[in-house]
Amino acid sequence: MSLDLSDMVETLGQGVFALDAEGSIAYWNRWLVFASGIEAEVALGASAFELFPELDRAFFRRDLKSVLSFGNFAYFSQKIHGRLINLPLAPGSPPGFKYMEQNCVMGPLREGGKISYAYILVEDVTEAVNRERLLAELAMKDVLTSAFNRRFFDHRLAEEIARSKRYGRELGLIMLDIDHFKQVNDKYGHQFGDKTLCLAVEALTTAVRVSDIVARYGGEEFCVLLPEASREECLALAERLRFEVAAVEISYGENSARITVSAGVAFSRPEDGPDELLRRADEALYRAKAAGRDRVESSP
Repeated sequence: MSLDLSDMVETLGQGVFALDAEGSIAYWNRWLVFASGIEAEVALGASAFELFPELDRAFFRRDLKSVLSFGNFAYFSQKIHGRLINLPLAPGSPPGFKYMEQNCVMGPLREGGKISYAYILVEDVTEAVNRERLLAELAMKDVLTSAFNRRFFDHRLAEEIARSKRYGRELGLIMLDIDHFKQVNDKYGHQFGDKTLCLAVEALTTAVRVSDIVARYGGEEFCVLLPEASREECLALAERLRFEVAAVEISYGENSARITVSAGVAFSRPEDGPDELLRRADEALYRAKAAGRDRVESSP
């Protein structure tokens, strides 16, 4: 048996399908035909669980029974539950998603005062989810370089210090500064300087581990936080970062140049707070610059 809701919902800019108590599809609107690629003739009468095997049967059947028995409504929030069903991305959807992100509502359909079916309204919220992700990223990323910003870094530094104390794990911090960056800006211009910063961050992020945090801490100053890294590992990475940055050729317009960085390395002590660890890394960085730049120094 099929259910005719075409007068009400065919013009909606959302998906609508209806189910009987067994989970068989009794209605499938045109939006879903285009969104899923499944024609109504194929969907009608088919089991929703066979058509969409990703459905959580126990969870979904419980909600379906509640709607059909008591006339309740069930809500499937993208933020809480994720996708209800796997639908292809609509044309023009933002990159970075495998399937359409959805908010869904399940409610009762009555015939002659009796609840016979449950409808499900499917809203495509991929664009909204993408905007939320971008806003969240802006809150913790440096706009120019896409490195983490200082606010996010300070938060993670406090977290990692607390974790290292709780579990007795090692923690390292590398502070790097681009050598003679003001001269680069003065000689080649600020756009060249901006590209220099971006390429330096690219070199740093490519060289570190997935668990490490690369942040732009000041104008041309960067911090790399290294959870669960030994002194030897931190020093080796600092040297590698120095080498990787020096290997990059920066080109903009008719100008090209190479840069170097100086680095200071510090290691967390049991009595350390964030300020103490940053201070020792900064002091080591100052020694690297005073000793001629393009080198790594470490705190005692």
